Parts: sequence; structure tokens; C-alpha cells
Amino acid sequence: MGYSSLCRSIVPAASDNYTHGRLGYKVCKITPHHMSGVLTGEQCARLFQNSSRDASANYCIGNDGGIVGNVDENNRAWTSSSRTNDCQAITIEVSNSSTGGNWPISDAAWNALINLCVDICRRYGFSLVYDGTPNGSLTRHNMFSNTDCPGPYLQSKLPELANIVNSRLGSGYTPAPIPAPSTGHKVGDVVSINGVYTASNSTKKLKPAKTSGTITRIISGALNPYLLDNGNLGWVNNGCITGGGSSASSSGGSSLDAVAQAVIAGNYGNGDDRKRRLQAAGYDYNAVQQRVNQILGGGRVSSTPSYNLDDVARRVIRGDFGNGEERKRRLQAAGYDYNAVQKRVNQML
Repeated sequence: MGYSSLCRSIVPAASDNYTHGRLGYKVCKITPHHMSGVLTGEQCARLFQNSSRDASANYCIGNDGGIVGNVDENNRAWTSSSRTNDCQAITIEVSNSSTGGNWPISDAAWNALINLCVDICRRYGFSLVYDGTPNGSLTRHNMFSNTDCPGPYLQSKLPELANIVNSRLGSGYTPAPIPAPSTGHKVGDVVSINGVYTASNSTKKLKPAKTSGTITRIISGALNPYLLDNGNLGWVNNGCITGGGSSASSSGGSSLDAVAQAVIAGNYGNGDDRKRRLQAAGYDYNAVQQRVNQILGGGRVSSTPSYNLDDVARRVIRGDFGNGEERKRRLQAAGYDYNAVQKRVNQML
């Protein structure tokens, strides 16, 4: 059946990370998992684009509630350590709202999970039965493997999930509309901050410490989609900022650095895809690539800023810097001490 119409975006897993087809099984189960970190749906799905990861999911639900398609429903995702379960189940990775403890999830992610389960059950014609065994139509990863997934919090919510979904299946329930994508600004825009802004991608409001900042990341569909100055100025929405329109050009400057850092972070892909996406966004591809090469080659102009080691470690855990040698390269390119960051990551985990 492809993907649910509730998807905000599609970030396909590498073809080596799932099985084409379902080996003759019919979809009759749902298996929610937790991400063991605070991620967007896109961030989680991009992890499964690494062909050596040997894992994937049909859907990834971010902390902001955004639903992202990763493996077409016609195919078996590699998620639950059980071929039989995954051949029958739509598997869903759900972001946590904080790390550790009982691994909670946000209200936005919970509501998105309910909506997606209702949609799946309606299209495939089954209801959710949670009996704590693999025989039910709502199953858990730790039924098939020695793992903590889906985490204490989400596991405790599974009976409630089944009850809510089943009640809505018979009520003519219509899921909430998909959030509209961000409009009006792009990565690299220098914008003025008006009034209050969000310190994180939530509803908490604070007065700005500065009157302007550079957009360094965008999460389409989020309540507050624009990240300013790599998190130093928090997340904002269109109502909190004005101006913009300054794009990366041959003249360089802070806008060019911001786009180059977004390229290094993987936001624009690689090769011809990177060139196409940068040019479509209005950027000078050659100027951006030259700046990327300078940064990765140690030619960074600005001095290395001070940073909070715990904050960087948390970003590593949620997948912002990739894995292995790619993680090391990205951390060093951003001016971080790889060994110190990795040591803190290991302590947290």
C-alpha cells in the first residue's frame, strides 16, 4: 500500500536494510519501538540510509509528532529481531522526549502514534489486541530479543494504545491534518528576532538574548521549524522572525558558513543530489562546496567556540553526527574534541 497519507515526508532506507516483499504474509500487526534518543522522524530515518546498519522501520515518528516514511508497507522492515513478526507487522520507531529514566515520549509523538495506528488498522482491516504475547496484533521488540525496547514508558502505554485505537476505529474518527511545511525562509538566512522565541522545539517562551540570528536548520511541519545559530538562539517560527533572504554567495560571510555546516551535517545529500538541492534552494553550489572543503580541511576562519559537552553528546546520541569515522569527521569539522565527546557519550549510555 505504499505509505500512509499521514506522512510528512519520505526518507527511504537503504535497499540493503530491508526485505523486498513480505514473503507471502499479510499485514496484521503493529510493533512500536522507541528510538533511545530525542530525534525528528527525518533524523531517525536517515540513520537507516547507512547500508551497513542492517536495520530499518516502516515509519519513524519524531519528538515533534512528525511522521516519516522509511520502508514501504509492501516490504518487511528489519526492526524487531523476528522475521515472522516483521513480515506481518508495520513497525514504527517513536522518539523519546528525554533520554534515560523510563524513556518517556512526548504528547505530540503519542498522538501521532495513535493516528498512524488508526490509519493502518483501517486500511488493513484489523483491530489491536494486546495480550502481552507475540500472538496479539500489538507486539513488542522485547518479545523477540533481549532488549529494553520499547522502553518502560511506552510499554506501559500499550494497553491504553490498543483501547484508544479500537474505540476510534468505530467512531468515524478523522486524524488531525498533517502540519503544513515551513515557508518563507531557508538555511543561511539572517533574520531579525521579534518579541519572544522558543528555547527548544516546544511551547516554552523566552526573551531573546540577541536581536538577530542565522537559520542553521529547518524541520518542516514542526511548531517552531527554524533553528537559529546552531541552537544558541533556539527554535522559532515565522511569527517570531522577520527579514531573511540572504543566501550563500561567493562573497562568503556567516550565511555561507551556515549553509556549509548544513551540508557537512548531511542536510543536502551528496554528489549530484547535493548540487541539485543547493541550487534549487538558491545557493551558489561552487561557493558552498569550496567552503565545505575549507572547513573539512582545517581552514575554518573563526576560532573554535566554547561548547557544552553534555549538549554535544546528546546530539551525538540522537544521531546528528552519524557513526564511526563519519561521526569523528563531523565532530572535528565542527570544532569539537572527538575523544572527549565520545567519552561523554559512552558515560551517558
